[in-house]
Amino acid sequence: MRTFIVLAVALVLFGAESLLAQAPLRVPRLSQAAKVSQIVGLSEVSIAYHRPGVKGRAVFGDVVKFGEPWRAGANEPTVFTFGDEVTIAGKKLAPGSYRFVVLPVKEGEWGIVFNTDVKNWGSIYEAAFDTLRFSVMPQAGPHEEWMSFSFTDLTPTSARVVLAWEKVRISFVVEFNTLAKLQASMGTWQLLNSAARFALDNSVYPTEAMAWADRSIALDKNARNLQTKAELLAKEGKKKEAIAVAEEAMQVAKARDAKANTAGLEKLIEGWKK
Repeated sequence: MRTFIVLAVALVLFGAESLLAQAPLRVPRLSQAAKVSQIVGLSEVSIAYHRPGVKGRAVFGDVVKFGEPWRAGANEPTVFTFGDEVTIAGKKLAPGSYRFVVLPVKEGEWGIVFNTDVKNWGSIYEAAFDTLRFSVMPQAGPHEEWMSFSFTDLTPTSARVVLAWEKVRISFVVEFNTLAKLQASMGTWQLLNSAARFALDNSVYPTEAMAWADRSIALDKNARNLQTKAELLAKEGKKKEAIAVAEEAMQVAKARDAKANTAGLEKLIEGWKK
């Protein structure tokens, strides 16, 4: 029995050592991984990268060499993923994932590259896979110890991507065809009305918004889509027509439910009459 126990323990220990030998040793990286994403209208853009620190060093010109491709991060390549076709610097880029490369220079505009090779190590850059190139002018900013990407200046169709490290900022705008995405998703009166209200609330696509409201009403005339049309008419300055449609919305609401709350419509009508 004692011999059996010794053998069993030895086998367990040997198995554990084998597993440890096979498992890769993982320790925290000096430049830790990060991911940021943003929904722009109905489209998503995400960025996966590693965040190097300044750590008292002279970054641009020393850590990041002028005249040499920079992976815009550390370790693996920085990768942008676009859920839909995107327009950057007036040029279209198909949906998918792209290596992001910066070409810094001592003075003047810096080059920006989107490259289809996302598998090789971050410092391995082959221009043959470049898909999109454009230039940006770097700007000064407050100290940023750990390199970061962020999204600013959001609109229903666009966002500004900002790369910040040390006291340098570079940025560019990504634009999506939100209108095409909206039109592709139409089908029910609810979706059509929601699209019209989106356009109304964000002051975009006025012609399309009215068409969507009319299509919604044609499918199912109700107080919600009639109110949307009334507000669109009022925004165009057609107050008389807006009042008529809003009053019809009140009638429809009360016909379906005698106790329907029409206070919001009444307030709109009162305001337009004034």
